[in-house]
Amino acid sequence: MIGPRVARRGPRGRAILLAAFLLACRAPLDPVVIRFQGVDVRRSAFLKELEPLAKNGTDTSDPAMRASAFGRFVEERVVAIAAHRAGLKEANENRAEAERWLAPMLVPEKITEPEAAAFYEAHPDVARVEESVTIREILLPTLQDARDVVRILGSDRNAFELLARTRSRSPQARGGGLLGSFRRGELPPEIEQGVFSLSPGQISGIVTTSFGYHVLRLESKTLPATRSFAESRADIESRLTEAKTRLRMKQLIDGLVSQAQVNYEAVTAR
Repeated sequence: MIGPRVARRGPRGRAILLAAFLLACRAPLDPVVIRFQGVDVRRSAFLKELEPLAKNGTDTSDPAMRASAFGRFVEERVVAIAAHRAGLKEANENRAEAERWLAPMLVPEKITEPEAAAFYEAHPDVARVEESVTIREILLPTLQDARDVVRILGSDRNAFELLARTRSRSPQARGGGLLGSFRRGELPPEIEQGVFSLSPGQISGIVTTSFGYHVLRLESKTLPATRSFAESRADIESRLTEAKTRLRMKQLIDGLVSQAQVNYEAVTAR
């Protein structure tokens, strides 16, 4: 009965039916870009992830940029889906929850003696100890204030921390002016030139920078040295453990991604 009805509609009716059929068969405007463990993730979800980048001026229409961003998006989503399936109900909205699911699977294997020794030989930087200084500072707003502090310290060197707490404009004033430890190249040149020439316990003269007037005390100095393998062992194990953990995470995520159906072509379209 369908055939005759179509025939009676004439050319115009058949054209309308053909257009309706083609419209029904057309690919959806929001295609599925990830299908994993029964969950579909659509293109619109990925485009939403690009919105902050676009607001910061990134050209999110660039195919290379989209491909890179989509790779990260796929990894995050498959981990979140797997974690949610495993019982972590907040994993889809909370990335920390998804990472918590991965954590028990990231226990690295023990670093062996030959591994550590090979790393020590191949990476001499791990044994190198660079020269560094630990310093305290009193930062003052005027040259006269700095001269007053130097005068007081001239008669009482032990007053440095008290003066730092009561007179310094530095954020570290409450801690007695302790700035921390620094290697060459990490301090303003005016300060570096002065403090690296001091001996532990010695107080500098007045050092002027764009921040103000500084009076400095050298707390301690570490001289350049080369550590033995035994002295470097803890640092070596830490580096190797971190590298193995990153590799293990990549392997786990790659394994999950390989199980997903991913439509890479859909994300490069504008």
